[in-house]
Amino acid sequence: MENPYAKMLRLVILSPIGIVGAGFLALGAAGIFLYGILIAYRPSLIYQWQSWAYPLIFLALSAVFIYMSLYFLRKNSFKFLEDIRNGEIELRKEIMKMDSESSEFGPSSKDMEILRMIRDSGGYVPVLRQQIIDSPFTIGDSVKSIAKLSLLGYVRVPYGMDLKAPISPTWDTISDVPKNKGMKIILTSKGLDAMSLSPITFVSLVPWDISIRIIHANILYREGNHEKAILEVYNLLERAFKVHLIPTIDNYREKWNENVAKKVGNNEKELKLYSWNGERTITSLNALWNFYKKNVNLGRKWSELGDMEIKQIEKEKARLKDEIKIADKIVDVVADTRSRYAHNKPGGKYKKDAYRLIKLAEILIGLLFEDMKEKSFGN
Repeated sequence: MENPYAKMLRLVILSPIGIVGAGFLALGAAGIFLYGILIAYRPSLIYQWQSWAYPLIFLALSAVFIYMSLYFLRKNSFKFLEDIRNGEIELRKEIMKMDSESSEFGPSSKDMEILRMIRDSGGYVPVLRQQIIDSPFTIGDSVKSIAKLSLLGYVRVPYGMDLKAPISPTWDTISDVPKNKGMKIILTSKGLDAMSLSPITFVSLVPWDISIRIIHANILYREGNHEKAILEVYNLLERAFKVHLIPTIDNYREKWNENVAKKVGNNEKELKLYSWNGERTITSLNALWNFYKKNVNLGRKWSELGDMEIKQIEKEKARLKDEIKIADKIVDVVADTRSRYAHNKPGGKYKKDAYRLIKLAEILIGLLFEDMKEKSFGN
């Protein structure tokens, strides 16, 4: 991997102003070199100021132009950092509203590509900014991705020289702030771990209202609101099933109400209380998952693989069974932990449980919406 300092030097030299500075540098250096050779044969040249003054003027102009190139590079980098901070503020405002109907989609494969660019650039903003310019992504979209990654705790964005602190810190502790000034975006251990995960965890079809709740849970965790983070995880999974996943089932409302009728019989009051009512449906997370798992028939897509080799079919079936087992376990852990905290507050275990539930929720959301993605492509 190329040294990031060498990349920054190349950016300074190869900018339009930098090229002019490099030209003057070449002329000045050549002039000084020729002057050194000629003075050995004609010592009287030392009294002819033109013979050494012009090379020095060229070198001075070179220094001015290269400094200007460096100045504009730094200025653009600080503007880039300021845009990221503004992006964080906008995301925080959206989180506080919690009513986004945006058609965007959250933590995605694009975000992971940006994260890899940060790693490859060493986090140096001038180099990263140029890599983004050379990539298929726009500066605006990349700023949003980095702001999102910062709020999720994958990176730490520096202040820069003249940037003010954000409304609320996005790092783990306040003591980390002085360590991250300047123009280097730092990859956290969470960011490094994210790059080693399967792309399924960051599927691009996760709806924004779910993604923003995952971001909110991460923020609550880092700010020490561990009990609220646990509740947010439970709520975001409930919303994912009620608003996005179960409505994809054919005649889901009728099927849900039929199940309720089987359980409560002719009790009109309970039938009305527990019947399907969208996001306001009264039920448990386990009941939502079991209903979705049963009626969406996750294994049906393999019935169309009859023309493929038997071994490949069995391999895919085994993979799907493993994913369902993982999802079963995650739902049980989230539901049990939420129930335990609702009745008994175990104090010091808040932080550990909150972190575990956030990670499990991210995996489960990735699995569920990746399945939706595959089905939509198959239609």
